[in-house]
Amino acid sequence: MNESQDSNDSSTSNPNDIRQQEAEHQGAAVKAALGANIGVAIAKLAAAFFTGSSAMLSESVHSIADCSNEIVLMAGGRFSKHKTDGDHPFGLYRAKYLASFVVATLLFFVGGFFSTSEAVKKLFAIAEDSALRDVNQMELLVAFIVVFISACLEGYGLHQSIKEANERMERTGVAHMGVFRFWRRTKSAELASVIMEDTLALIGLAFAGAGIGLAILFDNEIFDAFGGLMVGLVLIAGSLLLMFKSGSLLIGEAVDSDTRKKIEQAVISTPGVERLLNMQTVHMSEDDILLCVKVQTSKLDRDYDVETVNKIERSVRTALPWFRFEIYVEPDLYRADHKIVS
Repeated sequence: MNESQDSNDSSTSNPNDIRQQEAEHQGAAVKAALGANIGVAIAKLAAAFFTGSSAMLSESVHSIADCSNEIVLMAGGRFSKHKTDGDHPFGLYRAKYLASFVVATLLFFVGGFFSTSEAVKKLFAIAEDSALRDVNQMELLVAFIVVFISACLEGYGLHQSIKEANERMERTGVAHMGVFRFWRRTKSAELASVIMEDTLALIGLAFAGAGIGLAILFDNEIFDAFGGLMVGLVLIAGSLLLMFKSGSLLIGEAVDSDTRKKIEQAVISTPGVERLLNMQTVHMSEDDILLCVKVQTSKLDRDYDVETVNKIERSVRTALPWFRFEIYVEPDLYRADHKIVS
């Protein structure tokens, strides 16, 4: 039996207010990251052209990839809101996950491969011609200043991402768990991608700054080339991590353990439910959940079961009003081989 997720439920505790808060914050981190990365990319490109720094060139590619990432994520978010003509019965929500997967497999990996290959070319060139080791310290000093300013901007972007993650946890009643654990557990493709981008950007800038600084200190261009190489390797490593995360979301992840417990409690506490026999959940998007439940009711009566099913749907939506549920409930009898499958 099914009750549409759009049905009017007067017993739900202000779900529209909570969903409105979600909508107001949705994509804020992506927009903040895009704005910061456009400025950073322009500054890095100018510095790379002016100084010829390998680390600066790698960082320029990194920032251009980041800008492309945010544009793809925003496009995926817009497409996911389109109404379906019936060919996609559960909507187009997973377009966000597909966009995140494209970001991981194409833009990040290609950007990392390009940066790595350019740095390797420069290392081989220096090995063949020792004259290329000579450093123009004034030019590299300009590059170092750009790296420092970029780190400040990227740090602001990461701060905004963490702020949105904390606000998300507060609005949904989840205890703060730290950025790394949140990244692993979040079902938001955009937030996972932006947090990864900003973290990688700061790590990459640390390697670029170290390479440029050592090149100035020791008057040897090879350190700058090594800095560029490390930036490229960081991008490739990040693409693999994000590929794993977005791929898992695209295939279909269940709700986290805290949310699952709340759903189970809402079902079990519903009047007329004797036993929860089975429950399966799949995130269609961060806020859209497909819920399939099998329960044993107090009476083997069709009309009673219909009423109990409606109560279950209301209980679940009341307990977790920040989610949109597509709920399917099947009354059944308990058997010894029944298990609540996680």
